[in-house]
Amino acid sequence: MSIKPIDLQTLFVKMAEVSKEQSLVKEQAALQQSQAARAQVVKELEEDHRVTETPEESEAQAVKEDESESGGEQQGRQESKPEGQSDETGGKEVVTDPDVGRHVDLTG
Repeated sequence: MSIKPIDLQTLFVKMAEVSKEQSLVKEQAALQQSQAARAQVVKELEEDHRVTETPEESEAQAVKEDESESGGEQQGRQESKPEGQSDETGGKEVVTDPDVGRHVDLTG
């Protein structure tokens, strides 16, 4: 099948349309990539500004309950002994601080 002159005339007229269409196809891939990058940046910025809750709240609550239970027992023991009395086992005066061992300093 040979190409006739009338076919060439038709193809030359349509060439401008085809070239525009091909350039749009090439640009579309770059445009989609840049839009995806912008969406990712926006998503990351929103995540940075949002406060997330820790999923370990039940464990933290259990630790707080254990502290309050053990704290009540320790306070009960301390209240039963008047301050300034010597310890029954030793003969030496033992001073106990109720806050010792309860707080952990993580800033150091």
